Amino acid sequence: MDDVGVGRLIMLARQRKHWRQSDLAAAAGLSRSLVALAETGALEKLTLRSLRRIAAPLEIRLQLTPFLNGGDMDRLRDRDHARLVESVVAIIRRSGWDVVVEYTFNHYGERGSIDIVGWHAESATLLVIEVKSRIYDVQALIAGMDRKARVTPMLLSAERGWTATTVARLVVVPERAAVRRLVAQHASSLEASLPARSREVRAWLKEPSGALAGLWFLSSANQIGGIQVQVGRQRVRRPRDARSVPQLHSNANTVGE
Repeated sequence: MDDVGVGRLIMLARQRKHWRQSDLAAAAGLSRSLVALAETGALEKLTLRSLRRIAAPLEIRLQLTPFLNGGDMDRLRDRDHARLVESVVAIIRRSGWDVVVEYTFNHYGERGSIDIVGWHAESATLLVIEVKSRIYDVQALIAGMDRKARVTPMLLSAERGWTATTVARLVVVPERAAVRRLVAQHASSLEASLPARSREVRAWLKEPSGALAGLWFLSSANQIGGIQVQVGRQRVRRPRDARSVPQLHSNANTVGE
């Protein structure tokens, strides 16, 4: 919805309450002139905080939907997601897990895909991993993980002979302030369904024991089992021209040549 559309929605919601602009201004704790600006769609003249205060008494929930020209936003999101997936795969493989990336299933109408499935043969543990560069809906995430952890074991047992005695669930997210804030806002739900956190997850991956369910914050540099994995863009240095590298002389008796 464009700015004018937002303004019209605010006006219609106010009129439905039989409020004057001054009534809405009083409810929002702002001036009537700011309400008038909002209703005319002059949102660039308002702060985001003021706009949300105007919308709140009308029970309007404002959500920002960013757009980037040329569809680059989806590509950026996909790139972030791919980097996280690559990092997780490298880490768990180093810890002795077999890995399937982007596992898709269709079981009696239950369809879906899993970013990473890990199999630890020694402990007969199946690990369902979802990688999220950003969490948008906590309840949908939890429900989806429960469904995938229920359906996947029987399918992989038949397809690959991975007969699990333990099924674990793991959600991987980037170590970002915005993600931390969202997790804090939904702390009760996430702690009940995904109680383990990064340190416990890292230790469990090396020696899996029990049906872990956790949320792993993957920082820009994670080291497990001697391997360091970088998440995010890395700079690659161009090798120097061989001609610019000083030559070392093997004749120890020659000095100052």
